[in-house]
Amino acid sequence: MRDTTGALAAGSRKARTLLALLGTRHGRMVTVGEIVDTLWEARRRPREPEANVATLVSRLRATFGTDTITGGRPGYQLGDTVQVDVDEAATLVTEAETLRREGEPALSVIAAKRALDLLTGAPALADHPTADWAEETRDRQTGLLRRARVTIGEAALHTGELGQACLMAEAAIAADPLDEAAYRVLMRYWATTGEPSRALRAYQRLRGVLADELGTDPARVTHDLYLAVLRGDC
Repeated sequence: MRDTTGALAAGSRKARTLLALLGTRHGRMVTVGEIVDTLWEARRRPREPEANVATLVSRLRATFGTDTITGGRPGYQLGDTVQVDVDEAATLVTEAETLRREGEPALSVIAAKRALDLLTGAPALADHPTADWAEETRDRQTGLLRRARVTIGEAALHTGELGQACLMAEAAIAADPLDEAAYRVLMRYWATTGEPSRALRAYQRLRGVLADELGTDPARVTHDLYLAVLRGDC
């Protein structure tokens, strides 16, 4: 009863849209008014839209169980029994980052990879390409993917999985050429594998992209790593 978008296989398009909308709110209530605005254009709205929403909810409860959707006249939300992949991935990414900071890189990699499995694939809510509420979830998915990849890369440097570190850094940079944290993983990878010149080239690549796109220089922490590579301290 779950997928990456948070929508269930729910029959009609209106029912799927309702579930998708509820799935984007991380367990918070969505007012009936917002649901109506999402499901129908103003000029095509049914005579009693609130009643139509209640009917949709009743049918979904009959199909998936009464605890699938909670609420009533003021609004609705997904029940605690429904899990949304993006929400679970967010929990796993936060856990992975905490484990990495606490000196548990192997466990960090495990948690971040589980998040990556949940997030990788088609963009979230691809059936709603122009909806603002869906775009917010896709942005969240992209951000979580970045954090998961960087966390795996950083932790993998400590577990000796150097190829994994390089793979994750390159994937993060391909998704976002301005991702300094990913460049730092890549620089450490090249320095660790005995190719400091490639680490320095990675820094220059980042510097050029930042200058062209934002008119800025790399952050101090990135520049300090660059100097450490130059000195042979990394």
